[in-house]
Amino acid sequence: MAQNSLPLPRYISVQSSEKITPHLQRVYFSSEDFSDFPKNQNGAHIKFFFPEQPELKPILPSRNEQGKVVWPNGDKPITRTYTIRHFLENEQLLVVDFVRHTEFGIAANWAKQAQPGQILGLAGPGGRARFNPEANYWVFIGDLSALPMIAASVELLPEHAQGEVWIEIEAENDRIELIHPKAVNINWLINQTNIETQIEDAMQRLNWLDSNISVSLAGENTRVVSLRHLFRNKFGVNKANMYAVPYWKVGQTEEGYHQERHQVMDEE
Repeated sequence: MAQNSLPLPRYISVQSSEKITPHLQRVYFSSEDFSDFPKNQNGAHIKFFFPEQPELKPILPSRNEQGKVVWPNGDKPITRTYTIRHFLENEQLLVVDFVRHTEFGIAANWAKQAQPGQILGLAGPGGRARFNPEANYWVFIGDLSALPMIAASVELLPEHAQGEVWIEIEAENDRIELIHPKAVNINWLINQTNIETQIEDAMQRLNWLDSNISVSLAGENTRVVSLRHLFRNKFGVNKANMYAVPYWKVGQTEEGYHQERHQVMDEE
């Protein structure tokens, strides 16, 4: 989506919140007006702006005549990037799944304690396409942070789609029901090691080498970079058919990791 076509930032408020697995919290957001919210963007990136105190409203940015984002008095609030799990058009609700980290995290802790009526700022959706819809074989790999994107994406695949999905989770009861084509196999990886080796071995056994393959990688930085190297160099997947976006990095906040993250993405 082009920058000048992005919807204006808006306020959203918590309608309800539920713990859907031990490590996932689902929050439903309403807005005074979602009528212009882009459709068919499940899995796309959005930005949340957090207030200094839960009972306050965060400040919102605007765009100047050149389309650049500007903040009142240069004051930017705490910002976190998430993905849309659903936009329920009939109910006019935005659904977002948050990972419930054991260690402190601004967004995770906010989500665990979210109460109806609390207000956040929202910008987006935006970002590049999560998969190539013109492919004839699809691969998705990610961890809990990527699960909303993967879940939303496999729902959009055609019924005849073939492919493989690998999702790293922390516990057996972190599995969720996924809607997906019958020929797309879902592999849940629970606290496993040597994941890259497992995936490499599995890909070598699969009959996809003559396919137009789309590969989507998301999650922790080290895993994304390693798997991107594997698919590019071992399996010859070209850049146009690859979505490789690190969502987070061990030991880093989004602010601290911002520049490095974009360097990784720019290599695409």
